[in-house]
Amino acid sequence: MITHPTRSSRTTPHDHRNTGHPPVHYEKRLRSHHDALTPLHGLSAGAVTLGEHLEGCEPSGAPRAIYVHIPFCRKLCHFCNMRRMKGAPDDTYTELLLRDMEALTRLPYVADGHYGAIYLGGGTPSTLSAAALERILAGLKQHFQLTDDVEITLESSVTELTEEKLQACMNSGVNRVSLGVQTFHDAGRSLLGRSGNGQWIAERIRRYRALGLDNLGMDLIYHYPEQTPEDLAADLHRIAELDLAGFSFYALMVSDKSRLAHQHPEWTTQTAESLHREWGLFRQIMEHSHHQGFQLLELTKLARPGRDRYRYVDLRYQGGDTLPLGAGAGGRLGGMMLMNPLAPEAYEQAVNHPGERQGLATRDPYPAFYRFIGGIQFGQVDMGHLPAVCRTPVAAVCAERVAQGLLTPVDGERMVLTIEGVFWGNNLAAELAATAMEAWQRR
Repeated sequence: MITHPTRSSRTTPHDHRNTGHPPVHYEKRLRSHHDALTPLHGLSAGAVTLGEHLEGCEPSGAPRAIYVHIPFCRKLCHFCNMRRMKGAPDDTYTELLLRDMEALTRLPYVADGHYGAIYLGGGTPSTLSAAALERILAGLKQHFQLTDDVEITLESSVTELTEEKLQACMNSGVNRVSLGVQTFHDAGRSLLGRSGNGQWIAERIRRYRALGLDNLGMDLIYHYPEQTPEDLAADLHRIAELDLAGFSFYALMVSDKSRLAHQHPEWTTQTAESLHREWGLFRQIMEHSHHQGFQLLELTKLARPGRDRYRYVDLRYQGGDTLPLGAGAGGRLGGMMLMNPLAPEAYEQAVNHPGERQGLATRDPYPAFYRFIGGIQFGQVDMGHLPAVCRTPVAAVCAERVAQGLLTPVDGERMVLTIEGVFWGNNLAAELAATAMEAWQRR
């Protein structure tokens, strides 16, 4: 269960303007959108097989997304806890993915859908060869009904992405690339376990841009050990200078079992001091990026207007289905949450028997709550998505957050997040979702 926030006795809505402290103190800052979904676990309807569940589902007609998971990395970052394996995939994995596509499209619900976004993530998808990537992209076009304006994203490290490989992907339909840069600062790159120095990384990105790919972005990690505001300023200046379409920015999350946790165990917990420092760096990102013409697209994404829609996430947050392909891939189909096995042998069994994959069914009003939380990820609280019985208690909590400077009213049912609200966005989403759930259960 989500713990409701408590307000520090020494904090007022405007204290942060004078002291640099965050405007409202929750017990801790929730940094992942997965945390915001925790209150919805009570709407699980139990385990069900994919074939059984989809047999009674009627497609909504809304565009869907496809997530293709490549769970391989040649080198493991020192902070990472993602579902991946060390090494590079051989042709066997490509064949397995192609078989998975063919197997899933035997299910009418999957075959009849229209797909508006594809995301090749990982891991590191660019550990695949150019030929393998071309085969996978061709398979997606062959097996699925893609919209004319489909967004196809390739996630990649810079060290794995040659210009030839990128050009091959672009020729096969990739029109959006997200690079796992994290930082250009050499000491920071070493600490995080990234390969290559910052100058070399920047030069590679310039060469990618010269190929004509406009929608090129990157990930930025901030609040890592020993990072200074000057280090962050240099990263932000480099992002602007490279004319990137956008960047995702994440406060460092250190897995308890990661190498970085052993080197800096203090980074696995949050304190008032660390939260103060994190807020200062967050505010620096927001202010600098605003002056450079970036706009907030979602809680952890800044983009240049008109250049990056991030349609993959947009479709998901609107409640659209996400078809998971690949070992360890997760998604949602017809209200069923599905996670493919990560172990190669178990995944192959799932490919051989697609209708027997196990997942969790959900019950109403899960879709409405999911869309409500999705709106918050894009910076807006819209109570019109909630069942009527939930709106009054949620509105009461929102009124408190308006008074504390986290939300700004737009009209009777809608509010937008302030910069402070964006910082606490996942806390807000979890808190409001928990409030809505309590109201629903009391009805």
